[in-house]
Amino acid sequence: MNKNLNNNNFTFKDVSTIINRYKLSILFITILFTIIGYSYIYFKPNFYSSYAIIKVKPTIKSNKSEDLINNTITTTKPKDVKEDITLLKTFKINKKVLKEIDYSVQYFIDNGYKKVEIYDNIPIEIKNIKILDSSIIGKRLTLIPKNSGFYIKYINSFKEKIKNRLFKTKLFSLEDKNSTLYHYGKKIKNNYFTLIINRKSVINKMDKPIHFIINGKRRDIFEKIIKKNLNITQLEKDTSLIKIDFKDTIPSRAKLYVDKLIENFIKESIYNKNHKNIKTLKFITKELNRVKKELSKSEQKLENYQKSKSIVKPSVQGTLFIKKLTDIESKISENRLKKRVIVDIINFVGNNYNLTAIAPSLSKLGENSTLKLIKQLEENQQEKEKLSLEYTDEHPKIISLETQIETLRAKIKFNLNSLNNNIDYQNKNLIEQKNSYENRLESLPSEERYIVNIKRSYEVKSRMYEYLLKKKAENKIIQFATFSDYQIIDKAYNSNIPLSNKKNIILLMSALIGFILAFILAFLRNSFNKNIYNKEDIKKITDIPLYGDIPFLRQKKYQLKVVTNPKSPFTEAFRSLRTNLQFMHKNRDATIILITSMVANEGKTTVSANLAKILEMAKYKTLIINLDIRKPTLHKFFNIDNSIGISNYLDGQFNEIEIIQPTEFERLDIIPSGSIPDNPSELILSTRLPMLFKKLKTVYDYIIVDTAPIGIVADTKTIIKYTDLNLILLKEKVAKKEFISTIENMILQYQFENVGLILNASKTLNKGEYGYGYSYEYK
Repeated sequence: MNKNLNNNNFTFKDVSTIINRYKLSILFITILFTIIGYSYIYFKPNFYSSYAIIKVKPTIKSNKSEDLINNTITTTKPKDVKEDITLLKTFKINKKVLKEIDYSVQYFIDNGYKKVEIYDNIPIEIKNIKILDSSIIGKRLTLIPKNSGFYIKYINSFKEKIKNRLFKTKLFSLEDKNSTLYHYGKKIKNNYFTLIINRKSVINKMDKPIHFIINGKRRDIFEKIIKKNLNITQLEKDTSLIKIDFKDTIPSRAKLYVDKLIENFIKESIYNKNHKNIKTLKFITKELNRVKKELSKSEQKLENYQKSKSIVKPSVQGTLFIKKLTDIESKISENRLKKRVIVDIINFVGNNYNLTAIAPSLSKLGENSTLKLIKQLEENQQEKEKLSLEYTDEHPKIISLETQIETLRAKIKFNLNSLNNNIDYQNKNLIEQKNSYENRLESLPSEERYIVNIKRSYEVKSRMYEYLLKKKAENKIIQFATFSDYQIIDKAYNSNIPLSNKKNIILLMSALIGFILAFILAFLRNSFNKNIYNKEDIKKITDIPLYGDIPFLRQKKYQLKVVTNPKSPFTEAFRSLRTNLQFMHKNRDATIILITSMVANEGKTTVSANLAKILEMAKYKTLIINLDIRKPTLHKFFNIDNSIGISNYLDGQFNEIEIIQPTEFERLDIIPSGSIPDNPSELILSTRLPMLFKKLKTVYDYIIVDTAPIGIVADTKTIIKYTDLNLILLKEKVAKKEFISTIENMILQYQFENVGLILNASKTLNKGEYGYGYSYEYK
């Protein structure tokens, strides 16, 4: 008979039942989480976004000058914008922005229950900050104006206090027990910092607290504030457009930060492009100054010698020596500059991945073979970058390309070193030629030889001075003509509309999480709940017939609700119960129906009285007997005297005619319980009881027997032997599921027949409220 209590067939109806059963707790938890979500949104500051778009120029540009030195100045655009995105995120670039936009202190004012940051029209200025203890960084301090001065306080948040209570964490304190009154413009010093606070205006009275946060050094600001709010992305795949997005609680500051970031990034790119040019220019300037001094000395020396010796110019042979030696020394100087360029190129190859920038210089040096190697290297690097988007570094093709790239770079370095060695060899030959001419110069007369040397030195210095002067001017022009590799497509923009912070989503998710959590808790409560909550619980557990379910009704006094409110859902439930009884026992001349329950306070007397009346309303001659002789209350429903009743019949004092009392209803009689005896169990066992039932069945259509709870008192088990139908009440949310097993065990043990169930005080029917304003106890 007993079904599996842990039925695994979980249907949508079960879900609906659980939601309806725990709807108040589900509603409360859902609203609670929604309130928490709303509070989070309310106290979370509004963020504003400002963004700009820049373009990375796609072409490689180089100086087309025929001059070797100028060819070292090249500009190049990386083929992948990832490097530029990474650079924009670095502290090196953002550090310069933070010098112009001050995040060292943030100021707040009270706005309702929250604190809002202010950026413009700040009434105070905090400067000369020196942090002595880093624990002060990020703490929100409060400046409280007082007369001509102010106090500085730190108020621990509710969250910090909770942590202190639960985890014994230390509460932060400024250790200012005496509440020092500070003055504007005066140095403030404590264990955490030294600073000065100035008032920006002495005209406007400052009477409200100002909150401020000290954010520390620029590196701290970058890591804790800038980094999480700065978002640099490639606008579209396979494009050279970069979007720079920055979030801030102050819209104007967000826009300013983006503008300054782009400005400094472009300046940095121009500086990097000119870096080699600047180094070359410094070298030229240094050489120019040296040559200028030497030229001045040579010129003065030549002039003085010619005046003293009355020599205007050297001989034809001396002039030839001057020309040859000047050409040789000029070539040596040119090679010295060329060697410097090659050394720079070698260093560039060792420190840079992309070697395209050195191609123009190699072209002027005539290194076509090396140029071919660089072109091949560039192709391999591009192919490797494409493969890296789909495969890891362990892919065979990538490994092969990496090997080829390293081989090509080694060949390029070898060629450059060979070129460097070749220049050294050329200079060695030039020096030998110079020495040869200088030896031949010894054949000239001493005076002419001396003027030849002076003249030669002067010519070399003069030619080098003119050359360097020209190169300096050209490099200056190149420096001023250098353009950035980046172009601003869209300037920084913000709409002054706060980001949504996904407010609607947060509210929806809060409510959804609350509902899901509430439902899970409801499901767990339902799983562990041992009570009966509706008729479905009964049907899942047992096959014992369920004759009806009665709605919950709250009443303060004993009354027949089927009479006082004949159209109520409560009365309709009894009509349905009457119909079920008629179908089940339509062939009987008279039916004795026993009404009981498992425990007290399940409403069996109320059900008995109303059932008797609903049967009487259907023209059935009905008798109701109160066999609950320990604590009788049935007579109160009919305003009947209880001094004589069934207990007096069972002990032989009165006969059956004397104990039957009419009610105010034409076809309804009652046998009250009578006086409460000392031996109720013995009286129930009397042979007079079955005799009484036998006589009454000849007179009445239905006999309703109100008995004591069968789960508490044994008397009811005796009475069941004489009845035709036995209805056991189970009160919703009061009766235990284990009661069903107890009932089934009693049926098997005592061979009970015609047992049925009634679910009483059901709220799941949504037909009103049902209850009884009295208590019921058995001892």
